[in-house]
Amino acid sequence: MRYWINRESSGNDRALLEVYTGWVQCAIGFAAPTQHVTMKSFLPLASGKVRFYPTTDATQPGGIMQKTVVASIGAVAPTEDEANVFAVDGAEVQLEAQTFPGIGGSPLCLVLNVQLGLLNCHLFNYNYAVQVITRGAPTFDESPIPTSQRPSGGASPEGGPIG
Repeated sequence: MRYWINRESSGNDRALLEVYTGWVQCAIGFAAPTQHVTMKSFLPLASGKVRFYPTTDATQPGGIMQKTVVASIGAVAPTEDEANVFAVDGAEVQLEAQTFPGIGGSPLCLVLNVQLGLLNCHLFNYNYAVQVITRGAPTFDESPIPTSQRPSGGASPEGGPIG
């Protein structure tokens, strides 16, 4: 969802409030010892479609001025008769330069980074709610990307970088 808001009660200083909600399917399982991993995901506008942001500078049109992130465990299957942990250790959202087949340059995309703590369980998905306020800009580029595309520098279930 997107809404134009006035930043002051009088005047025409507008900002764009964007709300992203959903879940990320991950289907990862861990046994002992407790594992801490970071999972990365694009925040899509629709299936296979993301927004390209013009700048990381919050003072420029299209720059992110404020952001709020909430993430929680969705579906999990704990190992029976074992101590288990399934938790969100932290979550953040940031603009990251990405490369896509057939799209020139390295556009800035909104990427969700969720840190998970898992012990003796299988995690099927986690949920998120993100709110971003950007400085008013006349247009934002939106582009379809391959649905199999993952954010660069993502993390594998083992916690290491994906090549």
